[in-house]
Amino acid sequence: MNLEAKRFSPPEAYVSDFRLFTEGKNFWQSSLLKHISGLTPEQALYKPSPDRHGIWQIVRHVSYWKHWALTYLTTGEKLNAREDDWGPMPDEQTESSWITEIKRLEELNNRCIEEALKLGDEIYTSPEEKVIYFRQVIFHDCYHTGQIGFLRAMQGIKPVE
Repeated sequence: MNLEAKRFSPPEAYVSDFRLFTEGKNFWQSSLLKHISGLTPEQALYKPSPDRHGIWQIVRHVSYWKHWALTYLTTGEKLNAREDDWGPMPDEQTESSWITEIKRLEELNNRCIEEALKLGDEIYTSPEEKVIYFRQVIFHDCYHTGQIGFLRAMQGIKPVE
C-alpha cells in the first residue's frame, strides 16, 4: 500500500478510508469486495450450521444497511429494519444472482462515495444522527468483512492478499 504524504479534506479522508476498506487494501485486512470476489455461489452459500449466516446472506445484510443509511441520509426516512433486514434469499441462487448481489453492493458503495463527497466537512462535523449513521457504515462493513474472512477459512479457501 502506497500512502503518500498527502493532506486530505475531511470528505476526501473518509472516501479514502471507505475505498481502502471496501475495494482496496488497508493495514488491517483485505477489503470487503476482495473477500467476495471470485467466490462461487456454493462458497457464498456455505453456512457453518443451519442457524448461522453464510457469506451471501452477510453481503445482502451489508447492502441492506448501506441502502438504509443512504435512504436516511438523503430523505430522512428510517426504513423498517426489523422487518427488512436479513430478508429472504433470492428464489434462484445461481452464478447470475450472486453476480447481481455483488454488483448491487458495488453500486451502493459508489453511492456512498458520492454522498460522502456531497457532505463535505459535515461528514465528520455534523451532529445529525443521519450523518453519523451514514459515516459509521464503514465500521459495520469492517465487522462483517472479518466474518466473511472466517467463513472463507472454514471452507479452506485461501486468504485474500
